[in-house]
Amino acid sequence: MFLSPRIRLKPLATLCRRLAFATSAGIEDRKIWRDEAARSRGREQAALQEVADQLSRGVSISDALAMSDGYLPRMFKQIVAIGDTSGRLDHAYKRLAEHYEHAQTAKRSLMTALAWPMIQLFIALAVVGIVIWISGALQLQNLDGEPLDLFGLGISGSSGLMLYVGCIALAVAAVFLAIEAGRRGVLWTRQLQRWLLGVPALGEAIRTLALARFTWALQLILDTSMDLRKALPLALDASGNDYYRGLGPQVASNIQQGMSLHSALAETNAFPSDLLESIAIGEQTGMMSETMERLSKEYQRRSNTAISIIGQTIGYVVWAVVIVLIVILIFRAAGMYIGMINQAASPDFMK
Repeated sequence: MFLSPRIRLKPLATLCRRLAFATSAGIEDRKIWRDEAARSRGREQAALQEVADQLSRGVSISDALAMSDGYLPRMFKQIVAIGDTSGRLDHAYKRLAEHYEHAQTAKRSLMTALAWPMIQLFIALAVVGIVIWISGALQLQNLDGEPLDLFGLGISGSSGLMLYVGCIALAVAAVFLAIEAGRRGVLWTRQLQRWLLGVPALGEAIRTLALARFTWALQLILDTSMDLRKALPLALDASGNDYYRGLGPQVASNIQQGMSLHSALAETNAFPSDLLESIAIGEQTGMMSETMERLSKEYQRRSNTAISIIGQTIGYVVWAVVIVLIVILIFRAAGMYIGMINQAASPDFMK
């Protein structure tokens, strides 16, 4: 279901750490997951117990996760399946833990960058609400005897305030649903993801985040014996961006035709030249795994800057909204004040 609960980053990173430690110690998967279910609570316990039950029936860990619901993210299931296939499951768990810990840090950085602009927006919206309520509570009127409508919204008093708060609540809910839909890859958000890539500054930051996840996943996959025709679409899917996910069939087809990894990616015209050049050098030297590890670290570093850019961009949008509200308030107040002065000074008013 669209609003079904999903595991949060912090418990997911902790879970991956424990799974990595237990797997490297040689403990069987079914015991590991049974113990994890026993120490969990609520929805997490139900999800982990579902996997443990499948393992107790002799199902592999990759198949058990594939048959589970959406509580655990898709990328987690995919990387675990790769680790299971390659015999390096403990390594896959460890890399997932590192990835989710980095994602958690990145999320905190974004929230920190947005904190002050959001406070300003809240204050501005609260001021508008207070003015709407006061104009009705004090029964303020203009010189024509009509209720004072400072914002031109046609609402005032307690009823107007309730309507105003309701509209804000609907707007917040719409933003939340759009973000959640994007996270879960809902169909109608895919075109929006593609459109955002074309937005100056913001698009480049989003592209950097997607490439950071792609290089991380590809570096992990290249440590295995997986066929590139399967590995590349999987790494592109791990990017979390629909534009790059959509390149999977084309890239796989290029590999099928005998192209090198560098040529298969270059054919799409979707990857930056520095990334392609590094991959080409890695192929020529036979050091692809080392090259992708270096690229992965480089793009992880760039992703920190990208998150700052995204935070600043959203902050500028919020500040623009605040400024517009303030300007509207000033001009409406000034316009009504000047209008009342002109009306009071007119001969008809004196009569």
